[in-house]
Amino acid sequence: MAKMPEFDPSILQGFYAQDFEIDLSWMKKPTQHQFRWRCLENRWQSAHRRVRNSTTLVKAFRNSTPTDVYVSTASWLNPIELPRLRDLEAAYPILLDHLVVFDIDVPPFCIANMELARQSAIDLYEWMKDKEEYAFSHVAFSGSKGFHLFYQDLAREKFQIPDPKEREEKVRSERKKLLDLVTSAGHTVDTKITADTRRIIRLPGTIHGRTGWKCSIVGIDTMYEPFKKWSRTLERHSNAVKIPRKPSKSKKINTHSKEKEIILNPQVDNLSIEVSTHVAGTKNRSSLLCWLPDSWGDPQQAILRALKFIETFHFGATAFWTDGHRTLMMVPRAIPREQLIKITRKLKMNTLHRELKERQHSWVRISGKFSDENDWERELMPINVLGKEFNSACTWPWSRSHLELSKRMGLSIECTEGELSGNEEPSIRIAQRA
Repeated sequence: MAKMPEFDPSILQGFYAQDFEIDLSWMKKPTQHQFRWRCLENRWQSAHRRVRNSTTLVKAFRNSTPTDVYVSTASWLNPIELPRLRDLEAAYPILLDHLVVFDIDVPPFCIANMELARQSAIDLYEWMKDKEEYAFSHVAFSGSKGFHLFYQDLAREKFQIPDPKEREEKVRSERKKLLDLVTSAGHTVDTKITADTRRIIRLPGTIHGRTGWKCSIVGIDTMYEPFKKWSRTLERHSNAVKIPRKPSKSKKINTHSKEKEIILNPQVDNLSIEVSTHVAGTKNRSSLLCWLPDSWGDPQQAILRALKFIETFHFGATAFWTDGHRTLMMVPRAIPREQLIKITRKLKMNTLHRELKERQHSWVRISGKFSDENDWERELMPINVLGKEFNSACTWPWSRSHLELSKRMGLSIECTEGELSGNEEPSIRIAQRA
């Protein structure tokens, strides 16, 4: 399968200068939100005046060519030139409100993955119905890999806290608690969005600079129908990419702190990046690292089942990733091999169980496969770190190498309690599988 062609954002020059209407009516007061956009030359720019409506926003673009347009999830007394959190010299901004936003992505962009994202969005929508302090606002198709669910916060007490810093910290704390409940229930959302009061989110009504599809508000009744049934009704640029039926592939795989492109022999196929379960620098300890069995269900069902075992065996903080179809689980602990063999037998993790017995460790794939078409397919997406509440009950030391691996793969794990075991550098290889 060939890689999906990207949309050429240069054709957006002058696009927003036309009679273009961006609906901002879903915001209580657009003038209290910060608007930012990425320009054609890849620099960021913010609106220097308050935005009241579509007309004033388009005027703010002026001579720049926005490829991607965003708006703050929070509203501020003064949203212009909003200081960063680490800016200690500027006056602390006054937070007036903060939308609760859940970002659900299943990359790469294709019909099959959008259907998975739609199902996840509806599952979360149904789960949130019991949370009376939050009122559903709308759901938006992001223009690429998923959906954004927006909620209004009906509990207003925290927004009355006099001290601006304490107020914002209280809001972030409550958002974090909600986010922990959401992920503990098995919902796969971007954990960087919901609790961040300084976060920006793609603005509905604007074009996605990599696909040409418009970020669009979708009726909640429509969301209960299969994505394929209504995908053709979504607005897009006339030069927008055609959405594939099945997952396309990505050339980049994040194996280090920074992304880097891996170039391999084009004559060799079925290559993948693998890591050893062995805790480097120890004699007989391994981490529990494996792809959850297909019989456990889709990623959400698999995580719900895994959570029960995290509690039963006191695993503590456990990291999860998905390739859109299966779920990768890592318990970054230095577990004695004999104990892990017994645990994997009870969990019916047959492949890991067998390889620990026969080879004393297991090589586990942590990437897509490098195909004969010179591309990585099914790039892994971080889900979350769950089970942290059981850290104090876990008696095994942390595995330094697997903590480092988790960090490189986008999920940092705090280990303020417990000992550290082994060396820091994980054992990684590029292997060819039949």
